[in-house]
Amino acid sequence: MNRSNAYAIGVDVGGTKTKACLVRVSDGTVLIENTQSTPCAAGGAAVLDLVVAMTAKVQREAGEFTRGHGCPVGVCLPELVTNRGEPGSAWNFEWRGIDYRTSLSAFGPVYVESDVRAAAFAEGLLGAGRNADIFVYVTLSTGMSHTLVVGGNPYGGARGFAIHFAGSELVAWTGENNDTEVRQHVEVFASGKGMGERYGQMIGDRKATARDLFLAAKSDPRARQLLDNSLLSIASYLGQLVNILDPSMMVIGGGIGSNPDINARLGELTRPFIFADLARNLPIVPAALGDNAGAIGVAALALRAEQNTR
Repeated sequence: MNRSNAYAIGVDVGGTKTKACLVRVSDGTVLIENTQSTPCAAGGAAVLDLVVAMTAKVQREAGEFTRGHGCPVGVCLPELVTNRGEPGSAWNFEWRGIDYRTSLSAFGPVYVESDVRAAAFAEGLLGAGRNADIFVYVTLSTGMSHTLVVGGNPYGGARGFAIHFAGSELVAWTGENNDTEVRQHVEVFASGKGMGERYGQMIGDRKATARDLFLAAKSDPRARQLLDNSLLSIASYLGQLVNILDPSMMVIGGGIGSNPDINARLGELTRPFIFADLARNLPIVPAALGDNAGAIGVAALALRAEQNTR
């Protein structure tokens, strides 16, 4: 995988946008990049059509680098993906039961992975976690997920589902007699999608996004309070990730997490939720590869899988 002339196509299918790239895997250089909106609302078949079209476009433009030779294709999804490389959920769109491999294998060997594990692999190989033996990578974007990386390898769990830390409700009790049930689903409450929807309800604009909230928080006290509450809620969950996994470092990526200002605030807010004194000062840093981490990581994984089958 360290050959200087080794290329792969990486397609990062997100809940909001899809990015297809030709990647020189030895150093993670993105040589060709194509980004379009993901038609999640139109269903899985429409998303597959987009992925096929974008992959074809990148392959056509890749000739000057690959000299006409095919290269493996990696696709990462904003879903659960099993250890066998099959979709295991339909949070954003349904690919279970769709024959995506036949369409994509026309371009070369196909490798499918979850977006968070792909990005975590890239950060461990070339990014912020490259010198850490054990780190946890967290994506804060349209959705929220995590991956523990040990010795450069993302941990998948028994089935491949070890990526969620905020995807289900937690129950607590409050009130004068501790008899009032409180349920919180932090991904619904504080993900990029959740923050955008709550801000939209506040201002009466159904098209509002988390980006709109961040801008408004600079001058609108209501927006600032909404953002502060969201970040504190996220931080409490990040602290529990540290308590459970005991990593040497936390790398936070995604459109929200890799924002330096947001990342710094989350670092400060997270530390009081970390139980062990010796763990409380662990580095909490933004991802180094930014928006390209998923595409780079799944391209590298696709190339590694292709080489392992030779």
